[in-house]
Amino acid sequence: MKNNKKTIMKTCFIAGVLLAATCSTLIVATKTTTHENIASYILNQLSMGKDEALLYYLWGPVAKGEQILTTREHLFDVPCKGYVMYIDLFPYANLFHSVWYVFLAEHSKELTVFEAESPPLNFYDYHCVDTVFSQFFYSVENRRAPIPPKKALARDNTGRDSRWAVLMNGGYDQYNNHVRYWNDLSNIYITLNAVYDFPDENIIVLCSDGLNPAPDQSNGQNSHPDLDGDGDDDIMYACTLANVNMVFASLAENFTGTEKLFVFTTDHGSSLGGWNTVQNLWNHEILTDAHFASLLHAVPAFEIICTFEPCYSGGFLDDVVVPPGPIVASSACRHDEYSWAMNNLQYDEYVFHWTAAVKGQDAYGTPVDADINQDGFVTMDEAYIYAEAHDTQPEHPQYDEYPQGIGSLISLWVTSDPPAKPLQPTGPTQGIWYKEYSYSSSTTEPDNEQIYYQFDWDDGSNSGWIGPYSSGEIVTASHTWTELGSYNVTVKARDIWGSGSPSSDPLAVTITDNTPPNTPSITGPTNVKPFVSYLYTFSGTDDQDQDLLYEIDWGDGNGAAGIGPYQSGEEFTLPHTFNARKTYQIKTRTTDTAGAKSDWAYLEVAAPFEYNRFFSLQGFFEQLLQRFPRMFPVLRQLMGN
Repeated sequence: MKNNKKTIMKTCFIAGVLLAATCSTLIVATKTTTHENIASYILNQLSMGKDEALLYYLWGPVAKGEQILTTREHLFDVPCKGYVMYIDLFPYANLFHSVWYVFLAEHSKELTVFEAESPPLNFYDYHCVDTVFSQFFYSVENRRAPIPPKKALARDNTGRDSRWAVLMNGGYDQYNNHVRYWNDLSNIYITLNAVYDFPDENIIVLCSDGLNPAPDQSNGQNSHPDLDGDGDDDIMYACTLANVNMVFASLAENFTGTEKLFVFTTDHGSSLGGWNTVQNLWNHEILTDAHFASLLHAVPAFEIICTFEPCYSGGFLDDVVVPPGPIVASSACRHDEYSWAMNNLQYDEYVFHWTAAVKGQDAYGTPVDADINQDGFVTMDEAYIYAEAHDTQPEHPQYDEYPQGIGSLISLWVTSDPPAKPLQPTGPTQGIWYKEYSYSSSTTEPDNEQIYYQFDWDDGSNSGWIGPYSSGEIVTASHTWTELGSYNVTVKARDIWGSGSPSSDPLAVTITDNTPPNTPSITGPTNVKPFVSYLYTFSGTDDQDQDLLYEIDWGDGNGAAGIGPYQSGEEFTLPHTFNARKTYQIKTRTTDTAGAKSDWAYLEVAAPFEYNRFFSLQGFFEQLLQRFPRMFPVLRQLMGN
């Protein structure tokens, strides 16, 4: 009996342990199932599905009286025990955009939807509902773009290479500091340093919480301080308002007025109404457009370039693009709309394409050609044109510049004084199609830097940039027109840093199927004696270098046609004798091989005296001696009489 009792007690104990373990498992499973069921119930009631590209977050149970706070407002107080679901309706867009907070009353199962535009203040209490899209969203990793080869440009030695960059990602907070913002910074940092040779120390980076090693990204990772993978920390400061103020105050104090400043911002933005917008910084701080403009205008930079990615960032342009300039700014969107990530969520759409334009390849290494005029430099207007054309998200990139047209002259390269306006091209002004002609010009460069030239043939083509040439050196380029018409040939110049001159004055060139030879020339004596032969020289030229036939009229009833052919520019001589006392007009003209005739050329010849062709001076003296036999003894002796 005792043994049986022990056995029964032992069996009961084991069963109790198993039952307790089973109940514990059931409690955990029930809690998980409850959250899944609650999320499914809410989504079913809202006619939403887990297969949509939306993000759902659930908090609860939440006690009665709990305040539901967003990062920007007190939304509501919980009326009874229940659950709160936060729904990001536009997860591809940057903040701030439309979101929903849905309250589910636990007992009545009634739903209440609250519309808002900001995420939860206590985001850490919300748990992401597992969906295919949420798995994709949070699987995105930080990545560094491949390092492109440096362009073949040496550093400036004139003292003007003082370029600075300020790169900013506010991040807002860990739960909204998405991976793509770090990727945006890394991509532009690599571009500045590897392609444009910006010194590391001249690139100031403010990113989320700075060098704090704690996780600060929405995927639970930390923003790596090394943006380009060279082993050095590139992130310098947390992106707080105090640090932004400090950085720009330092630039204002130390700039001398010869520096170029490039400002790049990514992350979130919001609107204060109308054109008044803000960019978000770390810990929910904000940078208003007006305050940023005041910081920027206090910096005595020679040139300023701004590229803005955040939502509503178009509202910054009207504040920063003001006199005196030069300044160029662009944004991913208007002042009243969101900006968007790429479909793969690895980069933001606009700055991905803008950076690709100035870099010459995108962040995946695919070559990009944004150099519209093929001058070897991507200017700020070209970068915007390329990015705007390739931006496929529902946003409208914006661009502004002061003074007008300056964006076509400014790039991320060193700023230098441009060459002087080139001289008007010299060369033929008449020509025929399908024949090559050469034109020349020159200019000078104030810093004595080498110069590139581009001839515009006014037929939709140009010479491309040829050179480099020394300052003042004559440059020659050739062209063949294939259509008849009139063309204005111009030439412009740029130095090795891309600083361009105005175009030269145009040279008008007329192209036909043929042009007549030029008026020929006649040279020779213009005062002659009758019955004496004289030589006259004829020459003519043809712009198409065709052989020439001559027609000559001596002005005395004599002449000939079809003399030749002679080469263009070749001289020849002909003799002629005039037989009367008068003034003659020699004239000649040429005909090219195409049958076109030149204008007549004239030479006036005077024959003032008339002589007997049988007159003999010796006979005259002999007759004189016969008539006077005793006179002129010396003359007789000389003549042998």
